[in-house]
Amino acid sequence: MIYTSLWYLLIGFLLGNGMPHFLFGSAGKIFRTPFGKESSPRMNVRWGLFNFILATVLVWWRLSVQSPERYDLVFLLVGFWLVIIMFGVSLQSFISDKTNI
Repeated sequence: MIYTSLWYLLIGFLLGNGMPHFLFGSAGKIFRTPFGKESSPRMNVRWGLFNFILATVLVWWRLSVQSPERYDLVFLLVGFWLVIIMFGVSLQSFISDKTNI
């Protein structure tokens, strides 16, 4: 039970993590990725897409194994919102000095 829910927590985390990277990259802004503090917009789009694709693959895999329960979806949302809150609270530490927002 909790094992399945942790997969959905990870899926929510990946979806939430992909969003700011994809948005900053699409807007042509420099933003931090695991590959460096001043990653190019192209790298951010790629990293955001990688997060989305991995989340999609994990959802596909989990659905092929077992249908989600209601609490699995709660874990997905918790993972998503934890990442969104993390970015919102500490956004300045993720933004390069070269980014104008």
